[in-house]
Amino acid sequence: MTAGTQCDSCRAFGPVHASGWFYVAQQPGEEDEPKSFAAALFGNPSEPLTFCTIRCLADWAYVRNAAAEAAAGTEPG
Repeated sequence: MTAGTQCDSCRAFGPVHASGWFYVAQQPGEEDEPKSFAAALFGNPSEPLTFCTIRCLADWAYVRNAAAEAAAGTEPG
């Protein structure tokens, strides 16, 4: 298998730095505390998320947002 890029939503493969793909930088969460002084100054680099189409990016963002909210109310039945 040759080096390439994989979509983080649909898992499609494409060439490295394919035109028309979206690359989204990740920010560390609050639970990702810096482990050293240098990491506190410069941050921890993360691999960017990659998406082959705007639809894959939108689907990923929707699911991430929906999963982040806590359940509210009670289940019927």
